[in-house]
Parts: sequence; C-alpha cells; structure tokens
Amino acid sequence: MAEKPDYYTLLDVPRDADAAALKKAFRKRAMEVHPDRNQSPGAEDQFKLVNEAYAVLSNPESRARYDQFGHEGPGRVDPFSGGAGGINPDDLRDMFGGDLFEQFFGGFFRNATRSGARHGRDITVDLELSLEDVAKGGEKTVEFRRPGPCTTCSGSGARPGSAPQTCGTCGGAGRVRVQHGFIAMVQGCPHCGGQGKVVTDPCGSCRGSGLTEEQVTIKAPLPAGLETGHKLRLDGEGAHGKQGGLPGDLYLRIKVKEHPFFTRKDADLVCEVPISFVQAALGASVEVPTLEGKAQVKVPAGTQSGKTLRLRNRGLPLVGTRGHGDQLVRLQVETPVHLTSRQKELLEEFERIAAAERGDGEHAEPRRRSFLDKLKAVFE
Repeated sequence: MAEKPDYYTLLDVPRDADAAALKKAFRKRAMEVHPDRNQSPGAEDQFKLVNEAYAVLSNPESRARYDQFGHEGPGRVDPFSGGAGGINPDDLRDMFGGDLFEQFFGGFFRNATRSGARHGRDITVDLELSLEDVAKGGEKTVEFRRPGPCTTCSGSGARPGSAPQTCGTCGGAGRVRVQHGFIAMVQGCPHCGGQGKVVTDPCGSCRGSGLTEEQVTIKAPLPAGLETGHKLRLDGEGAHGKQGGLPGDLYLRIKVKEHPFFTRKDADLVCEVPISFVQAALGASVEVPTLEGKAQVKVPAGTQSGKTLRLRNRGLPLVGTRGHGDQLVRLQVETPVHLTSRQKELLEEFERIAAAERGDGEHAEPRRRSFLDKLKAVFE
C-alpha cells in the first residue's frame, strides 16, 4: 500500500498554518480534485485524502497527535462521519455555500447517515432596493415561495393514517454494501434514496414528497452600502429538508434602482446641477438635492461648465465601516434659449464691451486664451 502523503504538504500549507489558512487551502484543494471536476484517475481517492487531512488538522487535538506521532497519532479518521474525528457538515456549508456543499459533499454525508434526513435546497430571490434603502440599511420585507412541510401529512409523505415503511432493501439503514471484486463499498440505498424508509401510500397533497409550496414573508436585515450584484445569505430560510433535514439557505440578489438625480461611483454620489451663465459668472448660492433633502452650495464667481463641488460625507456608507463617501455636484452652465429681442441686444452689448476691454490676447478668458495660443502655434 502506498504511503500516505504528509497532510500539510497535501493541503500546501505550512505547519504553523492557522484555522483561516487551513480553510482557504482546503477549499481550493477540494475544488481541484473533486471527481466531478477532475476526471483524472485517482481523483476520488485524492479527494477523500484531502478531506481526511482537513478533518485531522482542523481539530486541535487530532492535529497535536498528528504533529507528534504522524499518521498513527489520530487513528482511523472518517472525514464524512459528521461526528468526533470527522468534518462537521454545517462547517462545510458555511465554507462552500449550500449549493457547492450539496454538489461536492451531499452524497458523502447522505451515505454516512442512517437517519435519511436530506438537507433542503438553497433559494435565490431578487431584491430591488432604492438608493435611499442602500443609504440607511435596516430591514426589508421580502416575500417569496419555498417548499415547506406538507400540512396534510406533517412532512412524512404518507397519507394520513398511514406511515412510511422500513425499506426492505437496506433494512432501514439507508446504506447498502456493494462488492466490486476484492473491494467492498458502502453507498446510499438505491431503493429508498438513502432515507431508510419508503412511502407505500403517498399523501395526496404532496404526492409523497412531504413538501408543498408555501408563501413566506420575512424581515431581512440589510447592511448599509449594498451594490447591485451583492448577495446576502440568510441561514435556514431556504427550502425545508426532507425527513426532518435542515432547511437550505436563502440568498438575496441585490439590484439597486436608478435614481432621478444621482449616479453612483463606489460610495460617492454624483449629481449634475444646471446653473445659468450669470450665476457662473457672478457666483451664487444654489439649491441641490441630497439623500437627506435639499442643501445650499456656493458657486464661485467665474465657474466653468463641468466644475465639481464636493459635499463631504454626503455619499453612501462604506460597507462594514462607519465611513461615508462624498456627494459630487457637477455644475453645468446652461446656455439660454428662446431669447427676446431685448435680451439679444443686451448680450450683444455685453460682448462688445467685454471684447473692447479684454481684447483677444492676454486678457481673454482662460479657455479661449488657451485655444488661441494653440491656434497660433499651429498656423503661424
């Protein structure tokens, strides 16, 4: 028999690796060698070894024995037992998420259990938020449908007055022993699906599944500062499990609605505010929107179109911190339209006076002067 590899080498971690480093390395290696993703010969054996290594090293007592005595120290370890010396399936669900857990480990733990309980599936619900919701956080009412225990049969799957029968193939164990030449394997019972019981007289409401669709309304806690694409996980709010299995998780997929005034740049809010050319030239105090209401900002005299004013801490919260972004007020100088004859006369007079006083040289306006300088350099 080939000698077992060193557990630390197998997970590619140093011998002083902490719990977080072990989890990260284990997740990476498990995804690399899982038989569903890795079709090379021996992938399943490698996958089991990786799980065994993590089961030993993630337990302080078994790790200490391994460090002192090597592979003989912890004794025989079944990583999928879910008991002492094995990996807690709930820890794996937290590490991989419900969907990947079911894909990678569901079969192993179903084969290892005698109860027949099956974990419920995860559910994803789209949740649309306003920018005001994002700014304040708090709670949001979420309505959705999920599989819940059948009220007619109380989740048993059997018609009222009857009960599920012990599986005759596995004797209620949920597992059967299969011989392949010299190798004996234990796998989930194909007759009862690993549940140990079969429904011979199914419930008319759920057709033997033990589950029916239910309408659910919950209050979901929302951290402030969320963005479109964020996913929030609510433990145990997914589909109910069969035969008393734990429920899956609920994932809220966030979409932030467009706002009539603001666009978002990370935690900063950007709004464009039109001002007249007189306000831009002479300076003014103008009213601008914020998420908390209205505010006054001072427009300096001589403001050019596109100038940005910054309102500190008027943006969105930074997720996980007490900080806030800023609000950026981008000023757009608006050219007047539909002028009356008198307005045209006044503007023409203004232009004549301005041209006479400034000329087109060093006293020209900054942008015009820059343009004239470039024009001169190219054509003269």
